[in-house]
Amino acid sequence: MLSLDSLILDASSFVHSEFNLQLQQSQLKPYSSENWQEFCQVNGFNVNSEGLYVPVSSSAYVKTDSPVLISNVFHEYYGHGLFCEHSQIGKRLVNIIQNGEDEKSFLFGEINPQEQRFGLVKHNIHNYEGFAVWLEALLCEETDNSKVWQLKKERLPDDSVSLFDYFQDAEQRFTRFGFMSQLGFPKHYDYNKVLDVVKKLYGSNFDNIDFIVLYGSQKPESDIDLFVVSNNPSTNYFNGWLDVYELNREEFNQLSTSLDISVTDPLFTGRLIYGDINSFERLKQQIKNQPIIQEAINHNLAEAEKQRGSLQHFSGTDKRRKDCLSYIDSFSQNAEQLSLGNKPLTLANLKKLYTK
Repeated sequence: MLSLDSLILDASSFVHSEFNLQLQQSQLKPYSSENWQEFCQVNGFNVNSEGLYVPVSSSAYVKTDSPVLISNVFHEYYGHGLFCEHSQIGKRLVNIIQNGEDEKSFLFGEINPQEQRFGLVKHNIHNYEGFAVWLEALLCEETDNSKVWQLKKERLPDDSVSLFDYFQDAEQRFTRFGFMSQLGFPKHYDYNKVLDVVKKLYGSNFDNIDFIVLYGSQKPESDIDLFVVSNNPSTNYFNGWLDVYELNREEFNQLSTSLDISVTDPLFTGRLIYGDINSFERLKQQIKNQPIIQEAINHNLAEAEKQRGSLQHFSGTDKRRKDCLSYIDSFSQNAEQLSLGNKPLTLANLKKLYTK
């Protein structure tokens, strides 16, 4: 067990340094072959399995005489343990089980993207298992146990191998940071990690980007908010954790001249992570210096009315309805302040003006 303890220390060190994650509740419980059979029979588990994780007790059980014990430990203890403790999907699963709700519907039912924006596949059982098999392979590689993983992989059913291949490909497509974020894990990042994701997302269209601003709270559990100006068509992109507000150069020039609060707020609260800093600062100074014209007031009033007209399309529980109501208030208040000769530029300044 000393060698296994040493491997666990190595795996924990890698998980912390690579993902800034630690197991906090999960426990590893090894069983001898004889005790494993009794344990499975008493609890109604499959005696032919070599490991399992029980979310409600945060316990990973493994059979110690397995030739792929190391890989099984990485799968059950780290794969399922980290997923249940830190992923939004896993934490919801634990909550469902603890409340006595139907976990089978959650795991095996097809995901409604309006209700759950995280995940890589259509069923949560595959998110749950896909991450675990992906992580066990990664940890085997990082702890010099690739041969154990290859032996384990040869013993896996075809659908599990296909799931692993899919998740490994997803890591390449999204970057490792994007991969973890898409599965609902907390986001610990620097500008380079964000830019790597954007480059993967945009492909050759990345060359058309003038600048990228990172704004918002930038907390691990919050969305990553990006404001992009480019020669691409204007678009909004949201996948559950990455919110990209992109404007074509011409539309950006029009909206910034109109002192559109949805444009000026990211410009004056965010941080430039891509583009020429001198040009960016000149742009902000130009907006500060431009006079308030009636067209700018009218534009913000019109945007408030446009958002008000969109309310009917969203139900009371729809996140987009809440966003819509927020936009109505922001545009209306911005128009009012501009008519008074004030130029808030940011939502925080707008709030201060209304709390005086």
